[in-house]
Amino acid sequence: MNMRKGFTLVELLVAIAVFAIIVTIASAGFVSALRTQRQVASLISTESNMTLVLEQMAREERTGYLFCHGLASNSPNNTPGSGDYCGCTIGDSGYPDPSAPDALPNGDLPFWTCSALNYYTAEGSEVNYSLQNGALMKSDSLASSTAPIPITGNDVSIKNLTFILFGNIEGDHWTPRITISIGATPSSTDPAVSSDVLQFQTTASARQIDCVPGGGPGGC
Repeated sequence: MNMRKGFTLVELLVAIAVFAIIVTIASAGFVSALRTQRQVASLISTESNMTLVLEQMAREERTGYLFCHGLASNSPNNTPGSGDYCGCTIGDSGYPDPSAPDALPNGDLPFWTCSALNYYTAEGSEVNYSLQNGALMKSDSLASSTAPIPITGNDVSIKNLTFILFGNIEGDHWTPRITISIGATPSSTDPAVSSDVLQFQTTASARQIDCVPGGGPGGC
């Protein structure tokens, strides 16, 4: 009698079904791991880019002067279209100094929250930082091209940009202090990445306390 051993049709169907389930689970885990890896790489790239940008800005601002105002005024002006316009709003710092020029009516020193930053560097060039179409833009009057150029990478989208200025009134005898606050996300179509705004902040203190009125760019 011929007694051949083999698999029944039911056993084959069960084996195929189990194999398909295992492959599906493994594939889903692999795809999820790849997506997570891409998300982490995007976030790391954004953090690295913003760290370099903030360090560059802070290093330059330490030797800067006349933040958001020229020699014609003691403190930031709010005249749109002027070269030193930064779109600032004034606030009360809580530090009293009624003898300072442009002190508040209660004698306190003001601080300004600005959407852009304009100042002169140690080399005498006029620099402006602003937010345009999701990019942090910089213009330099001594550069080969004075048109604003992006200093953030194409893989980074800037969502918010704020500069907080204190001690930048000429004659207040305070060291100008600039706090930079930037919110950024990776430029990605993945909502899990693009919906999370990473907040970055740093503060730089200028080395000059006051600018000499009438000295002109480079003479302060």
